[in-house]
Amino acid sequence: MHTQNWSTHEWLHFLRHLNEETTTPEDLAQLDKAFDLTHSGNSEIAAIWFEKSINIGYDGIDDALEAFLNRVGRRKFLKPLYEALAQTPEGLNKGREIYEKSKGNYHYVSNHTIEKILKLKS
Repeated sequence: MHTQNWSTHEWLHFLRHLNEETTTPEDLAQLDKAFDLTHSGNSEIAAIWFEKSINIGYDGIDDALEAFLNRVGRRKFLKPLYEALAQTPEGLNKGREIYEKSKGNYHYVSNHTIEKILKLKS
């Protein structure tokens, strides 16, 4: 695949269209090895990559995901990632752990939203 000249929009289109029912964690590991998506410096690409990785069960993102959630405070990135984490008991626990470390970096509105997602508040 020739991706050297891909724009952000092309990467987003590609990642959004990965079929979560047929794509495996091994497939994502191969993509990550080829394109180092886990360490993307582009928050738009990283957020979609992390969301897909969570939904597909690729755990090669764990450290980078935590760093991203600690560093980025925009609700548009936080909400879908915490929602994806909250879909499994393991993910919910991981989301709560990350949130406890990162919540001081978030705006009140983001905190309120995430606490509802993580069932920390009703």
